[in-house]
Amino acid sequence: NPIPFIRYEHDESRADFAYGYTEAIRDNVCRPIVFPSYEGELSWLSDGREHQATFQDGLTFNRQRERLKTALLQDTWLGPVITDAHAQLTRLRKEEQPDAGGLIVCMDQDHARWVAELVARVTGTKAEVAVSDDPDASRTIEEFGAHKKQQWLVAVNMVSEGVDIPRLRVGVYGTNVITEMYFRQVVGRFVRMQDGLPRPQRAWLYLPKDPVLVHYAKQIKAERDHVLEEIMPAGQRDLFGRVTVSTNEYVPLMAVARMDSLIGEEETRSEGGAAAVQESAVSLYEQKQDLRDLHRLLVSAVSRTSGIDHRRLNAELIARTGSRVDQATVEQLKKRIQLLEKWKERGYDGKR
Repeated sequence: NPIPFIRYEHDESRADFAYGYTEAIRDNVCRPIVFPSYEGELSWLSDGREHQATFQDGLTFNRQRERLKTALLQDTWLGPVITDAHAQLTRLRKEEQPDAGGLIVCMDQDHARWVAELVARVTGTKAEVAVSDDPDASRTIEEFGAHKKQQWLVAVNMVSEGVDIPRLRVGVYGTNVITEMYFRQVVGRFVRMQDGLPRPQRAWLYLPKDPVLVHYAKQIKAERDHVLEEIMPAGQRDLFGRVTVSTNEYVPLMAVARMDSLIGEEETRSEGGAAAVQESAVSLYEQKQDLRDLHRLLVSAVSRTSGIDHRRLNAELIARTGSRVDQATVEQLKKRIQLLEKWKERGYDGKR
């Protein structure tokens, strides 16, 4: 039932005031973040069949989850990602912040211990491990925050809201949790601005090029870009310049990582002219395509859990947003995705 004096839009409460990442960057509370994303050539066994895919291939929701898990369980994929993240951390500690630290977020406790061994193998550095069944986990996190020589912390759910380690600058998203709230919680571990360090104090979060994670990263990039254009001269913005689950009978076989792109490294230039117009048009097309891809995955997930067929779901979405998916604006697509994410988390509440 609606709460008195609360405004609603499409059955969602509307805030009178919101303070988010955009406002925090503007107020010099948070630092900008960049997302190096990694492709992969992946293979796994599931339901008696071998599957092969890259992160660009369109898959069903379950196969998509299996593909992500395959990457995170193979040292041939995760090892090169950790190696690149460690190189970035080493550069930061040498050139900008001697006590900069790194965090790898893992799937579960066994995975965390395996990742810590992998860190030692590919970097020659001991990683601290914080998992919930260790009675000393909280002390491990506290000591990591204070001991400036320790470079890497590996954790599952121990490092979340309320844990404060300001020196974290580099991260690896090594978990198969793909909810937006969790992703943003992880991002929040790296973006706290510190006094006495040179601006812009960028942070890095290395991640698989899973379409859902990429969508979240691009949303955060858009929030960041909006305020950087206001507060930072074009020359400084160029510092971000162009470089470019159900697991029934599931067995990961092989994964090879390939650096693909850095989400957040292609700042919009201030020059006008036809080239800028063309770049803007391409960017809008790519943004819509990313949103449609995520929309398709969410429709499949909601249909499977609710038993409502795709046609009925799309009819309800048209009724609530006023447009078909192929004709929707960016804002209408985001509204559709917001509804689908709500249905996925809380259950379908439309016409049957």
